[in-house]
Amino acid sequence: MKRPYPLLFIFLILACSNRNTPQAVCEDFIYNYYQRADQTAALQLSHGLAAEKLEDEIERVSEVRVPGQQFDEMPKIEYERIGTEEKATHVLFNYKLTIETRGTTTHTRKVVIQTEQIDGRWKVVNFDEY
Repeated sequence: MKRPYPLLFIFLILACSNRNTPQAVCEDFIYNYYQRADQTAALQLSHGLAAEKLEDEIERVSEVRVPGQQFDEMPKIEYERIGTEEKATHVLFNYKLTIETRGTTTHTRKVVIQTEQIDGRWKVVNFDEY
């Protein structure tokens, strides 16, 4: 007998998965900030210094970009976690980003993202590239 809605079941499981973990919040931040260039969505996952950095960036680009605007041609960005450091109150993640522009030029960046639990929710509290 064929199951009536196998994809619905899979989507239900994914929708109910816990995104309130340090790694999930960090990966959601990377997806929104780096892959989609959506600072506003990344801001929702942020607190403290990270939120300040994003608010400043949103203000700087507001003259040339409409909030929530998506770009037709985005660089292809892949990320790989290369390290994790857990402390008593926060978790620090190290990632390597590989950025491919127009299918020919490739750049790499290393990103450090610090997460912290604030009022029961994990948030990105700082991020930096080098």
